[in-house]
Amino acid sequence: MPRRTGPTDPNIIQLINQLKKKSAETNVSIWKTIAERIEKPRRKRATTNLSKINRYSKENDIIIVPGSVLSSGKLDHPVTIVALKTTEQAKEKIHATKSKFLTIHELLESNHEVGKMKIII
Repeated sequence: MPRRTGPTDPNIIQLINQLKKKSAETNVSIWKTIAERIEKPRRKRATTNLSKINRYSKENDIIIVPGSVLSSGKLDHPVTIVALKTTEQAKEKIHATKSKFLTIHELLESNHEVGKMKIII
């Protein structure tokens, strides 16, 4: 029997199902793309530094990281960062620039504009 790869955490599995359901209901493919990225094994998920987010974002963008946000680098402008998890140092740097951090589950419940969202891997 093959070994199971991918998430085994019931919360992550539930989140993936919610993302796929929202994609089908709203006919917006960004939710399905995020779900597919989160479905990968943990070792293959995105880990993104703040410096990369700073390079590829503009002020007031919504940046989605389907994995972890790390604290290397700094932010020059306020953005909303959405990820599965982040380090405590990264959270401090995010709040220091008056940026916001949300989990992917919180983003699903809110009514943010899809056109402003960018996925960074």
